[in-house]
Amino acid sequence: MGLTVEEEATLVDDAIPLVGNGTFQQPIDHKDPSKGTFSTSFWYNATNWGGPGSPVVVFTPGEAAAAGYTGYLTPRTLTSAIATAIDGAIILIEHRYWGASSPCENQTTTCLQYLTLQQSVDDFVNFAKHAPIPFDVTNSSNADQAPWIWVGGSYSGALAAWIEKLSPGTFWAYHSTSGPVEAIYDFWEYYYPIQQGMPKNCSLDYEAIVDHVDYVFKNGTAEEKAALKQQFLLQDLEHDDDAAVAISSPIWAWQSIQFYSGYSQFYQMCDAIEGFNGNSTGNYSTGYSDNGVGVEKALPNFATWFTTTYLPGYCEAYGYNDWAGELNVQCFDSYNSSWEMFNDWTPDNAADRPWVWMTCNEPLFYWQGGAPEGVPTVMTRLATAEYYQRQCSLYFPTEGNNTFRSALGIREDYVNDRTDGWFNTDAPRLLYVNGEFDPWRSGSVASDFRPNGQFNGTEETPAILIAGSRHCNDLIMTNNVHPPVAEAQEAAISQMKAWAHEF
Repeated sequence: MGLTVEEEATLVDDAIPLVGNGTFQQPIDHKDPSKGTFSTSFWYNATNWGGPGSPVVVFTPGEAAAAGYTGYLTPRTLTSAIATAIDGAIILIEHRYWGASSPCENQTTTCLQYLTLQQSVDDFVNFAKHAPIPFDVTNSSNADQAPWIWVGGSYSGALAAWIEKLSPGTFWAYHSTSGPVEAIYDFWEYYYPIQQGMPKNCSLDYEAIVDHVDYVFKNGTAEEKAALKQQFLLQDLEHDDDAAVAISSPIWAWQSIQFYSGYSQFYQMCDAIEGFNGNSTGNYSTGYSDNGVGVEKALPNFATWFTTTYLPGYCEAYGYNDWAGELNVQCFDSYNSSWEMFNDWTPDNAADRPWVWMTCNEPLFYWQGGAPEGVPTVMTRLATAEYYQRQCSLYFPTEGNNTFRSALGIREDYVNDRTDGWFNTDAPRLLYVNGEFDPWRSGSVASDFRPNGQFNGTEETPAILIAGSRHCNDLIMTNNVHPPVAEAQEAAISQMKAWAHEF
């Protein structure tokens, strides 16, 4: 979320001293400062700031270059609404190894050794304690003198809980939305909230399509497999599991649905599967029963939509020469190590190389494969956790003694034992917010798969589950067209205001 033209004109106006951007030198290795420093980029908006000692709201997009998220300095977002309510400033900080905040331009396996959860936590804590605050010439607004409030969503929502656990006492309060705090290797549960939230006719037919695809690729003849690939224009994919993942992949669009955005691609897909000629009025497959139309109709309907609407330009959009061409499908090929993507080690790698490193090395994993046999699935079961784990070696070849941790047998308990995962539920002034139908809910404290059930909150560590909501919907103020989101936004603002006053 970047700035509009009008917002850009305001926030870069040199005549306004309370907005701007800067850099801060961070140690490459917080354990060994002799390794040197790198520049962390940050942006700020202090137009609502109450003066020295007033609150500071901190946001990072986490696994993305922060330059595209300057909209979080504006009233379009919850960060601004909280800052306005508490007379606070907003600081947008870029995460190490993303955007302009990378210690190296060539993100080799060796260079990436310093991209860890602990080093990242140490960056944010160090910034809060020691960074010169450009809008406070009195130097009295660092975290020891003013309440710093962390607001995060998705990975940065998980960071809220992880910072509180790994380095408590610096940030005064935390707002964690859609945070997958539990590292999970075989994260098939990612799809469960999607299945609960999508139209029942669509979910049943999508499950039937995936079952059919799996049956053909597991049991079919060579001719039947080739015909299925051809039906989806995937004949250039050698490996059946890659083709099955490609066919299943439109389900990923669920995560990005916003309430304000109208007739989304996901619902257009569902209407196409059901044979319904939908439009922007939002008639989402209402002309059909909850039982769906059955795989005989759903499969060709889906294939037509896939080949005419979804696939064209999909791989080409990555911007790599070897994936050029409107109907190129090679971005789904997870075996060919010569692809430009696997060998693009720049910070702006189109496959989000630093995030892949975090999943392979921390290791967070979150491998989103198909459900176990006997459990309805909307992702092919050919996409196992091992299917994704195998790809770590393609991204990060061993360099001397340097490799990623999961290659050494380190598992998700390395993360969960340190952070308490989804059991960090007695943290002071930490608000957990999750969406009922957010796929990342399954890795959060609100997970239906959490031992002893979802965490419903306490006075010290409150929790909100937003009915009907998806991923991070509450961070965008215009999603308040959905009343439960509006209620959650108001509750979060009220809670942060109360905690700020306690400082």
